[in-house]
Amino acid sequence: MAAPEHGAELGKGNLRLADVIAQAVGFIGPTFAAAFFIPTIAGASFSGKGAGIATPISILLAAVGMIGVGWIVSRFAKRIHAAGSLYDYVTEAFGKQAGFLAGWIYYGGMLTLTLGIGLAFGGFLSFTLSSNGHGDIGWYWLAIGFWIVAFVMSVLGVQISTRAQLALALVSMVVVFGFSVYVIAKGGTAGNSIDALNPGSSTATGIFYGILYAVIMFIGFETAANLAEETADPGRNVPRAVLYSVGVSTVFYVVVAYATLAAFGFDLGEMLKPENFPPIYAAAANPDLGGAHFGELVQWLVVIDIAAVTLGTATGTSRGIFALARDGRLPRVLAYVHPKYKTPAAASAFLTVISIVWVLVVHARNGLVVTTPGDLGEWFGAFQWGATIGGFLLVIVYLAVSVTGFVGQPGASRAGLALAGVVGALTSLLALYGVVKDVPPIWWIDKVWWMSAIWIAIGVVLMVIYRGRGGFAAATAGELQTE
Repeated sequence: MAAPEHGAELGKGNLRLADVIAQAVGFIGPTFAAAFFIPTIAGASFSGKGAGIATPISILLAAVGMIGVGWIVSRFAKRIHAAGSLYDYVTEAFGKQAGFLAGWIYYGGMLTLTLGIGLAFGGFLSFTLSSNGHGDIGWYWLAIGFWIVAFVMSVLGVQISTRAQLALALVSMVVVFGFSVYVIAKGGTAGNSIDALNPGSSTATGIFYGILYAVIMFIGFETAANLAEETADPGRNVPRAVLYSVGVSTVFYVVVAYATLAAFGFDLGEMLKPENFPPIYAAAANPDLGGAHFGELVQWLVVIDIAAVTLGTATGTSRGIFALARDGRLPRVLAYVHPKYKTPAAASAFLTVISIVWVLVVHARNGLVVTTPGDLGEWFGAFQWGATIGGFLLVIVYLAVSVTGFVGQPGASRAGLALAGVVGALTSLLALYGVVKDVPPIWWIDKVWWMSAIWIAIGVVLMVIYRGRGGFAAATAGELQTE
């Protein structure tokens, strides 16, 4: 493998399989995603549409599509070991100009998602403290404090971050999964029902709308590839981490979704009441299932998992910014690597500053984004917007990666890649459809698609400028680190 000639290299061979799995699962945040997005899949969305009782069906369909995308990503990851991941993959398949645009869209989505998740950490931690009588601390102070700690961790070494993600995510997943199995074994509050696994329990439109937010729950599985430069035996460990994270998350989501429905007796109206949000917490607090103390424990587990997610998004996003800067697509100063710890210090500092500024703006503007009745505070609407637009942009790149399946790759089955491409593309298109079709006129939320179009248009303009200046002549790190 050739070494990059860009003058900025991350620490080599420091990470193992557990670390890259932790990055992928930490970014996904299964406990956090289940708490916040299962009710949205069911119908607690801005459109008011969803899969209803058939929520597990939407999750399974989304999982099939993400396995398709994950298979293509894993084939690229066997050969290309660079921090840019999907940006480098699209570059190899379709050329440097398309690769730049994909990187612009993907890391724009990653940045927006990171900003939203940062709000959720401070907001839900503040809510958990106050609702359990442990004090009333402004969510914005908690969010700012977290970002400062996360920056220190990211500079001192990615292993600190990944190991923290692994510990935080595993603890929360094991407890919530165990509780879900208990609820199912107990028969919930009104017995078990096969309706949750029957597509006929919903409409095709409802299931398709559910797929959008089900796909968002899987976002981040591919970020294991962002650590390829820092991983020992990346050609083996990164592909395994990508596919393992999707598989584990699928099992977790389906079991928790079914258990959540069973805990409310498959009564969707009861489950989606504002006072029962998030429903997994309300189910745990039910005296017939867990009780008040266990309900509080589940709240803390969600906080813990949000912390893991935020660390995961920060790790993946900072390395994407670093990769684009190293290749000259962003200001070179952002490619600065700490001389001792070999971490992307400048990119991490840039991300931290933007995140703190965003927290302050959202608080100063009383939430900035119109929120829904009964929500969790001024941060909640901005979080939902960040998750939606970030997910929308990332799914566009998932679609592009799916299309690369028809191009083929050295040493990979063309038929297998094409099949994965069809499955991934169909799922991605259904997810994009859910953002564009019949969204109610709520400022920021109904503008997601054209805000995304503006971001993409800016990327196209920059692409034309770079091409005119000969900015695509030099090799990218992905080209230099292809086996």
